[in-house]
Amino acid sequence: MDLPHLRGLRQRAVLSQEQLAERSGVARDTISKLETGRRKAYPTTIRKLAAGLEVEPGLLFGGVEYHDAEPPMEGSSEKPESEKKIGF
Repeated sequence: MDLPHLRGLRQRAVLSQEQLAERSGVARDTISKLETGRRKAYPTTIRKLAAGLEVEPGLLFGGVEYHDAEPPMEGSSEKPESEKKIGF
């Protein structure tokens, strides 16, 4: 399987290939080959890399990353969740 977003996620985590190798248990040479498309990844390798990067495995393929909703900014007219009414 191709991992088109591996390099970007690694760089965003501010990790070198060596550091990701240590964190994930995947050889640095393997990480290099995966990033350049010279090697396909096994599912177990994908899970190890995702754990090392602290992301969901699907994100390595370009999946969507969800973040918790931020509280409304000060001065915003949006009501806090506890004050929102549900129903009729």
